[in-house]
Amino acid sequence: MKGQLLRFDDILVRNVLPFGLVALMTGMFWIGDRSDYHRVFYILVALPTFIALLARPHRIAQGASSPIFIVFLAFSGYVLLSILWSGTDKSFGTLLKRPLYIALLFYCVAVVILAAPDRINTVLRISIAGAVCAALISIIVFYGSGGRGRLDGYGALYNPLLTSHVYGCFAALALGLLSSTEHKREHGFLLISIALLAVMLLATGSRTPLVGITATVIWIVMARADRRALWVLAAACVAALLLVAFMPESVTSRGLSYRPEIWKEAWSQISQKPWLGYGYDHPMVFPIKGIEDAFADPHNMELAILFSGGVVGLVLWLALYTVSLWFAWNNRHTPLVVAAAAALVYGFAAGLTEGNSFMSRPKEHWFLIWVPFALLAGASLAKRYHAERH
Repeated sequence: MKGQLLRFDDILVRNVLPFGLVALMTGMFWIGDRSDYHRVFYILVALPTFIALLARPHRIAQGASSPIFIVFLAFSGYVLLSILWSGTDKSFGTLLKRPLYIALLFYCVAVVILAAPDRINTVLRISIAGAVCAALISIIVFYGSGGRGRLDGYGALYNPLLTSHVYGCFAALALGLLSSTEHKREHGFLLISIALLAVMLLATGSRTPLVGITATVIWIVMARADRRALWVLAAACVAALLLVAFMPESVTSRGLSYRPEIWKEAWSQISQKPWLGYGYDHPMVFPIKGIEDAFADPHNMELAILFSGGVVGLVLWLALYTVSLWFAWNNRHTPLVVAAAAALVYGFAAGLTEGNSFMSRPKEHWFLIWVPFALLAGASLAKRYHAERH
């Protein structure tokens, strides 16, 4: 009986959970309905992770020992506490599920990386390949049908900006791996991946990825500081010059898209409740003069945190990034850490011009925030576990 349980646990950790992570990472490309994407997460990630924790309860404390996860718990606890003054019409149970889902993502990555670290590397590479295939098909369909306007996305993706979040995350992961992997045979795959993902990002017409990729390249150059990083910087500069020379409208055509006006109105409202904010899930309404419909998004993730959680919430949020990037800097020679940190930096930079869904069910913003955080938290646990064994 004990042998059967051990075999079941081994299958769960080495096969089911990695498959679930691949489904989560690539699901938005091939699942047509967003509710079905949520179900995939519940069935293939959340439920198996919960079973894995029940099978071996010591994993709960083990996974919670990561400093990154501890700060996440502090941030989540404060966000849930802020419901007391938010005036939301949603039940506490409904809102509690959101950080719970994120916590299960952390645990899923932690369980896999501690039991079978090679599986995480496989998950990343398969997911990148899936994103590249989806990008190629999207590009062919879009330009094959005339290529007018902006590429909205296919599958569960429907909005150019949100679509760019997902593909931008994979571009950052690929850049991170390209700058750090010791397997030269992967370079060709990663170069092709970055090229196709870059075309896909340009097709969305969103300028947010340009900000994100710029920050990612700067981080890689600082963290790696070697010849390969300089080649990445040189390639990025050449790409930027070509973009400005042949596609200047991709940068300048839509001006600032009302960002300064939205930020000014958001600051005005935040200044009325600066310390504790309006509370989690309080409605965001930012009217702009001359625009009929008010904006429901400050178009800046940090302003969204300030609005909902005030200065206290923002301090905890920035502490999460500080702890994560400090770990990433001290372990900047590990390919998984470099890739995850590149995606995290991309997400933070992209969030400076868009976003308010800092805590939600699985969606595009998870690729900017929680997927990179979970990878770094898992990597930190793996390092500690390895040090303890040796």
